[in-house]
Amino acid sequence: MKITAVARLARAFSLISIVLAITFGGSLVLANENDAVISAARTYVAAHSAVSGFNVSVEKIEGDHARVKVTPKHAGETDPAWVFLKREKGIWRGLTMGTFFTPEDYAEFHIPPSIQL
Repeated sequence: MKITAVARLARAFSLISIVLAITFGGSLVLANENDAVISAARTYVAAHSAVSGFNVSVEKIEGDHARVKVTPKHAGETDPAWVFLKREKGIWRGLTMGTFFTPEDYAEFHIPPSIQL
């Protein structure tokens, strides 16, 4: 069977697409997951804090739990804090926010040791 130039190009394109999907697909999922965690953390902080502006950075995601650091945009307005989140049925929700957590806090919210401060 004679393979035409078009068929060769199509096959090469398919192989390259598969390699790229395998290589970078995980990064896209992680980026979307980070975005979802950041969005949920922003919603939680806005509902549970009087801080006028803040920055959010994901420190760790482990399974269905995440730890996010929140820093005020205006230095001196408040201390940096952490928000712990949990994914339930595909949706990230804030569990608690604070600057210090006791072992009892971690136990109350079932925060795994792998993401504790």
